[in-house]
Amino acid sequence: MAIQKRKIREDDKDRLEPQKVKKITKKILYVEIDDEVTTIYEKLSRLKIKNIYLVIPQRAVIFQSAINLKILKRKADDLNKNIYIITNDDAGFNLAKRIGMEVFDKLEGHEHPSLVSGKFKENEEEKITPLKASVNSLTEDSPSRSSEKKLSISELVKSGRSSIKILPKNLILSGKDKIKKQNKNTNKSTLVLVSPNKKALFTLVSVSLMLLLVISYIALPGATLTLTPKSSVIEVPKNVILADADRNRAELDTHPANIIPSYKVTTEIEKVFTYQSTGKNAEGGQNAKGIITVLNTSPNDWPLVPKTRFQTAEGIVYRIDRSVTIPAGSVDHPGTLDLEVIADPLDSFDQPVGERGNIKAETKFFLPALSAENQKKLYAIGKTDFAGGVTNIIKFISKDDVEGAKAKMESDLKDSGEVELKSVISKKNESQGTNLVLMTGKDLMEFGKVNIQIPPNIENQKLESFDVKGKVVVSGIAYNKDDMMSILKRELQMKKNPEKSLANIDEDSFSYKIVENDKNAQKITITATIQGVEVYELSPKKENGERLVKKIKESIVGKEIQVARDFIQNLPEIEKVEIESWPAWAPTLPSVPDNIKIEIKYPVK
Repeated sequence: MAIQKRKIREDDKDRLEPQKVKKITKKILYVEIDDEVTTIYEKLSRLKIKNIYLVIPQRAVIFQSAINLKILKRKADDLNKNIYIITNDDAGFNLAKRIGMEVFDKLEGHEHPSLVSGKFKENEEEKITPLKASVNSLTEDSPSRSSEKKLSISELVKSGRSSIKILPKNLILSGKDKIKKQNKNTNKSTLVLVSPNKKALFTLVSVSLMLLLVISYIALPGATLTLTPKSSVIEVPKNVILADADRNRAELDTHPANIIPSYKVTTEIEKVFTYQSTGKNAEGGQNAKGIITVLNTSPNDWPLVPKTRFQTAEGIVYRIDRSVTIPAGSVDHPGTLDLEVIADPLDSFDQPVGERGNIKAETKFFLPALSAENQKKLYAIGKTDFAGGVTNIIKFISKDDVEGAKAKMESDLKDSGEVELKSVISKKNESQGTNLVLMTGKDLMEFGKVNIQIPPNIENQKLESFDVKGKVVVSGIAYNKDDMMSILKRELQMKKNPEKSLANIDEDSFSYKIVENDKNAQKITITATIQGVEVYELSPKKENGERLVKKIKESIVGKEIQVARDFIQNLPEIEKVEIESWPAWAPTLPSVPDNIKIEIKYPVK
């Protein structure tokens, strides 16, 4: 309601007649979406109007339960107020009608929306009688203006000064209310000095101190709550197509969803390495000799032919040079015979023996030509130390060396293909400011013909090593990492809980699996996966966070610190809570909500 204003002169104000002001008998009260029953009740209790229309938006908290509306109606009846509901929330409309409240579906009008023609949704025949005013109507009760002349500030100052009593200068009161005569010859006046009442002063100081303590107790205590929101890991897979940028340029220019360009990267790899010869000849060396004792635990004599082998656990082989017979014996008393043996030039692994044949006495020998069972019946033990073995190994390049060198070169070239391509891409990113990433996997790399060079006619030459050269052209496929992350981050945002926010996106968790490689269309379809961390939104700047912070403060003001901590810790949105209070010895939290500061500690990004 607008009250007409008139411009008047300052000196004519007191001559104005009192004007009639209409009293509001109907009131429209707009309810916020998160207003609870207690909040609406407080607003109703402050109004002096009997008929109140509540305009309630969709999805308001008050509509979450019929109990809320019943409590509100009962509280309104206690205040002797009539309340009417105006809403376009279907669920709220039905709840209010069900408990017997009058409900309208809209406000009509333009400049001043009036409560007219609103229809009951459930009964189209019932009409609402229009209110007489645009929004609020007025009664004829009018406040009256005082007809007495008002004093100006200057008049008040003058009247105040004239009220100060001044005694003659020759009369001055002492601390004991005695008047002493001063300067009888003067007619000038002076102020009276009175000593203060000690009891009253003490009382005033005491009351002031108590009041200060009360104010300090209420206003000064503070607390800081550090809340860590509960977090969880979410993982999203997404099919992405990588299309060759040159072959599929026309399609890529239309910016299709979930398709990003790929780029072919090519380089030539060259390698040189020295291959060590493995062919060995024991030319000019000497073989070790020694005495062994052969033991026979069988009940029969055991004949041995010339060149019978006696072998150590390390594979060194020794032989006898004549036929012999080992006498029969038993397990407790085996038959024995001492024999001289000489080491073979090569061991059982075709490796030269030489000095390795100089072994110690007490070494155990078995006969490799016998069965496992007979090896337990007939065996030998070194009787003396073996000596005389001299190593003289001559290496040469064998046929296996040549073939092995070629195979190793081809393997090394292909194994280094991924590393070389990544190096090329890294240099390109630095020079051109791109953010390309190579798609890994040998199946996605193409190798040309491997060219290997080995010196000719090198086989059987007495050389310890030889050089091998090789080169090959390799190509791979790269994509822009920013393009890929943009798709996956968008997918994470869509999959996260609406009440939560993404605190972190773990790009290191990115992985993919090739679904299809269409070489004709030069398109590769992959299933890409990435992980993120979502947390409950606790920021007071956001709607959900503001509601939760308000709920926490209202629930813990004035409560014991441990009780408040337990309450907050049990909230589903909270992972951890830390409370710091001032003063430190205070057992309870401040009773003033504004003295409770809340800080949010999100996971590190």
